[in-house]
Amino acid sequence: MKTTCIFIALLFVVSTVKAQKVQELASKNIDEAIPMFEQISDFKNTDEVKLVGLGDIGEFAKETKKFNTAFSAYLITKKKFRNIVLQTDDWLLRPLNIYLTTAVPADNARLDSLIKNIFSGHHKFANPEFSSLIKWIKNYNLSHPDDMVNIGGVAPYTQIPPSYLLSAYVFPVDKSYGQKLSEKWSDNATPDSTAYSDIKTWIEALKNTKLSKLNQNLIFKCNEDLIHNTFVLKVESADQKFPLKVLNDRSRYIANQILKKLSKKTIYYGLNTEIIKANLESNFTKDNLPSFSVGKLLSEELKEKYYVFITDFANVAKLPVADLSAQKMNVEVFTGSAQAKTLFEKKDYFERKKDKDVLTGYKPMVISYIKGQFTNAIVQRDSFAADALFLFSHLSEIDLNY
Repeated sequence: MKTTCIFIALLFVVSTVKAQKVQELASKNIDEAIPMFEQISDFKNTDEVKLVGLGDIGEFAKETKKFNTAFSAYLITKKKFRNIVLQTDDWLLRPLNIYLTTAVPADNARLDSLIKNIFSGHHKFANPEFSSLIKWIKNYNLSHPDDMVNIGGVAPYTQIPPSYLLSAYVFPVDKSYGQKLSEKWSDNATPDSTAYSDIKTWIEALKNTKLSKLNQNLIFKCNEDLIHNTFVLKVESADQKFPLKVLNDRSRYIANQILKKLSKKTIYYGLNTEIIKANLESNFTKDNLPSFSVGKLLSEELKEKYYVFITDFANVAKLPVADLSAQKMNVEVFTGSAQAKTLFEKKDYFERKKDKDVLTGYKPMVISYIKGQFTNAIVQRDSFAADALFLFSHLSEIDLNY
């Protein structure tokens, strides 16, 4: 009897340690965490995978961010991933990527300043956890100058201003015309719509002009940036609803931007509902019709070459939520789903090939940072929204003062 009790006690201890491996990883720095991933992840089929989706449960969750940054470093060092794409504007990230991919020595103060300026108001990336990954990538690139990691954006959140297009494209290609536009816009307080039209007219006029390859590339990029602007949502109120076609076209645009990056193995950073292989329901859509997730479109195009990791929690999450009507932020307590609780008692990592019954029909949670807003996955009982699941015991808030 005594032997049996000891065995049961040991079994409980082993099970508890195993169940806390994911939570433990979220407490480690990047270099400490990298070798630990070998102990929990069965992610072996990287030769076939071109794109990995890393899902986050919420804008303000600390542990999932710290975990995903360490997991990204693991994929870079052990699995040869060389691109990271973020669910944000590419044009804002360009100075950061230039800094990361040049031989300029690492400067943590400068990197912190860049991150805070680029991601101002976007706590999904403006936090110490993501900053640690950016600093790690800078040092990695300095040590691997012939095989560097690039970072870029794929989602149109903000309009690229005419002044950026003027300095980045018009002046380098045609200095005299750039000066002409600059003077015109300054003298007449030209509205943006007219300025964009001026740039489009300039591009059209160059169609029959012989240009160097460098200038051809600049014109192409200018056109791409103008297309970016057409997919930026014009948000006028917190409860605004958008036509289904507008949301689906935007998701398709983002998916296509990601597909363009796949000359090298790529990590796609986003919320669970952005990266999953399922359609979505939300209160952003007119008539409450289901919309495409970016991940759903990517999975249709890439099939098994797109591999999705989602995050969820079993017990408690204490996270800030913005109450727009009251104009304040409150920390609210969320409880994990009954399914997550049951699974967490067994282990904290599930992989589709080994745990088919578990992941079939599993709906990951996303905690909105705005009170009253929601986006949920539509997952059929016989389908997969993800290829793997990392379960946390609890979640806490990031440093909002970063």
